[in-house]
Amino acid sequence: MLHFKPSQMLSILGLALIAEASAQQPVRMDLSSVDTLVAQRLPAYLAGRAARLVGWLDDGSLLIATRFGDTEQIHRVRAPLSTREQQTFEPAGVLAAAGRPRHEGALAYVAPRGDGATALMLLSKPGTAAQALTDEHSRVDSPLWSHDGQRLAFVHHGNARDCAIELLDAGAETASPAAAATTAAAPAVPLVIAGGSGACWRLFDWSSDDQRLLLGREIVTPDASAVPAASAADVEIFTADLSGSLAPVELPHASAGRSGKGTAATVPLRARLARFAPDGHGLLLLRQGESATAEFLQLQQLEPGAGEGHALSVESARDVDLFDVGGDGHYLAYVSNDAGLSHLTLIDQQRHLDLNPAAVPPGVIGSLGFDSAGKRLAITLQSARGPDDVYVLEPESQQLTRWTRSEAGPVDPDSFIVPTLVRFPTWDRIDGQPRMLTAYAWRPVEAPSSAPAPRPVLILLRSGGGAQYRPGYDPFIQFLVRELGWVVLAPNVRGSGGFGRSFGELARGELRDDAARDVGSLLVWIGLQHELDFNHIAVLGEGYGAYLALSSMAAYGDRLIGGIAAFPPHLDSAGNLASIRRPVLFVQGRRDPDVPAYEVEQLAARLRTQGTPVQYLGAEDEGARFERRSNRDAYDGAVANFLAQLTR
Repeated sequence: MLHFKPSQMLSILGLALIAEASAQQPVRMDLSSVDTLVAQRLPAYLAGRAARLVGWLDDGSLLIATRFGDTEQIHRVRAPLSTREQQTFEPAGVLAAAGRPRHEGALAYVAPRGDGATALMLLSKPGTAAQALTDEHSRVDSPLWSHDGQRLAFVHHGNARDCAIELLDAGAETASPAAAATTAAAPAVPLVIAGGSGACWRLFDWSSDDQRLLLGREIVTPDASAVPAASAADVEIFTADLSGSLAPVELPHASAGRSGKGTAATVPLRARLARFAPDGHGLLLLRQGESATAEFLQLQQLEPGAGEGHALSVESARDVDLFDVGGDGHYLAYVSNDAGLSHLTLIDQQRHLDLNPAAVPPGVIGSLGFDSAGKRLAITLQSARGPDDVYVLEPESQQLTRWTRSEAGPVDPDSFIVPTLVRFPTWDRIDGQPRMLTAYAWRPVEAPSSAPAPRPVLILLRSGGGAQYRPGYDPFIQFLVRELGWVVLAPNVRGSGGFGRSFGELARGELRDDAARDVGSLLVWIGLQHELDFNHIAVLGEGYGAYLALSSMAAYGDRLIGGIAAFPPHLDSAGNLASIRRPVLFVQGRRDPDVPAYEVEQLAARLRTQGTPVQYLGAEDEGARFERRSNRDAYDGAVANFLAQLTR
């Protein structure tokens, strides 16, 4: 069993895994050294970095998040393709940030502090010491400044099923850097705006007059962390004033559609995302239509108390993922989901026009935001051949300008393989016909004159439980395909987001194991493809996908040669895992506040006792995911080496 600490980071070239296996291994695994090809070629693929949009500053420059060394830090970019000016220097990196309005160069950010804790920090001026706004034993995220920059709201987590909205009055001036650096300077006591046992609150927006907050309340069920539900992101919408007085936003019963109950005159408004409209009265919402047959998330505008809202988005068979509106309300932008790829639409609300910017290349848009004047829209965009980078679109001229150009490392991303969308039948039927599911497929490029042998297959499980697999930039997959010769299939099993409400509900509650049956159907489909080696199939699951990977290994172990379960959720509800006999690699952060490390360790020990080859990779300084670059590189190296050994 291998645990590693910050002072003992594993490099790819020196990666050493300890195999916890019995002498009765059904598959030969030579773990005495790292596979030579992995050691020589993988670092080149992992050497690049990306740039993600954080937000605009008042002077028209951008804040971005990008890797510097081992961690991700906040940088400032003043003009297109100009120098990235580093703003934060946190040892463990920065998880989230927000520029402070009306305060030149100031920002708030969230930094890890160990054991799952995070601290909310205030940087009043670049080049000075940051001031801690919360104690270093809390868990906070999602900082959001008021428009005047005087108040800062954020989410404070108590546990997996309890989080509150808190508010700090930053005032016109902050403590001096000297005072902030002293140990006697205690953080201010925040005001609790919303909170309570059994509810997790989300923070959406400030009203234009900075007198109200727009919040979402999610009632978390006791078993939600074990197998997430596809609808868990829909929350009840509330407004709160600065004293903490909460008011639910309600709809008349007649417009409640399928969610109406009993004879109540009103029902709570539920939505995925919410913003105040620029006029200060209406709301902009991501929510499903009112009819019982509504399937997809729409962008809607609603006047509270006026009944049903009206749709602003034009797509009827796609989810809307993201939206933003300019401060003057002239332009509104939203991103819709087309089988995992993103489609950007602009609405000119003055001329009542829907615009489709042709300059935006195909890819996945991860975030977007207008500047304070509403004249420029920044987006984070990635594709199969390019990492996250920030672009700026001017709605009036439709001109797109690239603001960052991230390095891919010593590889040529233009030669990267673009995945293709394939469909396969699953085990149940719709109107007498097999239900068809989708998967993205990466296949090695074969020499024209060769007669290729069947390729080993890796089933990549990053979907289900409300998550959707999307075909973005993934140099590790490119390494597996281009260097190790694997075919990678990333299916969207039932319960995935992006395919409508009914599909998302197919794996809820007692139906949760039906998603694993979809993996079984994919195994049948693989067996019918002559270019795929059905004798060499492995699974790799992350998050909820780790649950699916382990369930698939228990149910279909005779068709798999091994599997990886990375960052698994609670596994106490997963049955029959003791039947796993094929080699398995467990990966987890040992400081995950919601999933104790001993759960995976106990399962690993149980499997090892019965003769199953088990490897374990645990990071002492990580939580639910690996944030440090060296830890992620160690994870990718462990997976690559594991797969390389399985095929020997």
